[in-house]
Amino acid sequence: MFSVVSAVRRTAATSCSTSSSFGGHQKQLRRKTSTRLQASKFEKISSSSSEQSSSDDDKQRDDEKDEEEDGDKELPNDLFDAVNTAASATSQAISAGQLGIIVELLIPELWDPISGNVMANPGDQLKQWEISRQFAQKLLEERPEGLELTVVFPDAGCAALLKNRWGDELKFKIASANDRMLVPDDYEGVLLFAAADPISLDVVVKSTKKANELQNPVILLNPRLASGDAGIGLTVRRWRDQFLGVMCVAYSLRPLPWCNGTVFKKFPGPWKLYIEKENVPGRFELVHESNSRPAGDELDDLVSEVYRGRDVGEDGEMREKSAVEKLAGFAASMARFAKSLSN
Repeated sequence: MFSVVSAVRRTAATSCSTSSSFGGHQKQLRRKTSTRLQASKFEKISSSSSEQSSSDDDKQRDDEKDEEEDGDKELPNDLFDAVNTAASATSQAISAGQLGIIVELLIPELWDPISGNVMANPGDQLKQWEISRQFAQKLLEERPEGLELTVVFPDAGCAALLKNRWGDELKFKIASANDRMLVPDDYEGVLLFAAADPISLDVVVKSTKKANELQNPVILLNPRLASGDAGIGLTVRRWRDQFLGVMCVAYSLRPLPWCNGTVFKKFPGPWKLYIEKENVPGRFELVHESNSRPAGDELDDLVSEVYRGRDVGEDGEMREKSAVEKLAGFAASMARFAKSLSN
């Protein structure tokens, strides 16, 4: 199995090689099942084709091994798996009565932890919109009772482009943050803001407030409202943080390349921190669960604690740190240094 980081990167890299749409790659990428699933299938095929002479003890050991390797089974195998699972988790959150929902697919190639969405290469913006379309379509499939869904894009030009590109067969409406009235007084449905930017903050907050008053859910998919490169004042920053702080995170996937880990959440479960297993590359172990998002110094301390536990060998002696462990320690030190400068 390859790591969720590799899975997401490979999916994003494949889509970066051409300007064709996210949906155009769907059939090709779905054929590329994860190494984890291929390995499991291969083991089952091999055992079934061999002579049935294995002992009950061997079978029990195999079952225990499979159970151990399934410890990270909730992590997605690829980008499509992540998008579809995120839509399912969002549907559960809506059914549970959540009115303000956040979905985060923080893929390294399309997301920067400071400035938010990255549109460095031609076609990157379109990939974000195609992810939004896939998410919206899956969400509608998850709601068999019917759902009026409006996907709101940052500006009118983008909305017009996508209407023309996707045609009239869509089962959801397309709007823009520039529209005069996103939420009329008689509105019934769900608003989905796709990659909302800092300029849209006022519209997002007001629309969310009005929609929630009418008992209509609002979803923020990969919001960029917390962008570090936007020059906003302290009052607006606090207003934004307060707004985002009361929303429910239905799904969050944040790979951590600097420590070979992943911060993960899926409604209604808690926040989880996975770190790649020491002797099983591509497999992850759950090292922490909490009701709050692990971030900042807390995240650094959790990762450091995991690697400190690996510093002691079987003989009780301290072993030399690997390159990954040294990088993780350096990244944590630099993060603390940067934070001290901002205080």
